[in-house]
Amino acid sequence: MGFFNRIFGDREELPELDAANPVARRLEEVKPALENLAKRVRDPLEVVPCPHGTFVFIGKPRKRFGAAWVEGSEVKNLRQFAEERNIPSDRLGSLVETLQRIYEQEAMRAPRYVTRVADRTVVVDASEELGRKVEEVFEQSATH
Repeated sequence: MGFFNRIFGDREELPELDAANPVARRLEEVKPALENLAKRVRDPLEVVPCPHGTFVFIGKPRKRFGAAWVEGSEVKNLRQFAEERNIPSDRLGSLVETLQRIYEQEAMRAPRYVTRVADRTVVVDASEELGRKVEEVFEQSATH
């Protein structure tokens, strides 16, 4: 039912992220930054741990969403991240479309959990493949 829940927008019941899970330990490293973000935005947050940081979908990833990049204690929105990585502003639309496509392909297969961040329930996509692909999209956008 999870696939149809995602298509039709129903809330699916996800298991709690176990503290012993390596993904939980990675999130602990950026927890203060995630808490800061969770306090500032009201939209749903979906966290994707990446090899060199943490990507956060803000809102509804399949439809309209924002994004943030968390590295250490810093949170950057997509525009700030693009400026820092010298990704031209005319490529942002394409970048967002690519992120949406990757999400649709990979998040459906990713193990998904929920965890609490700043007294909010946050979804965690615990897929190394999804994290790797998200990071590759940013790297390719910066070099092309």
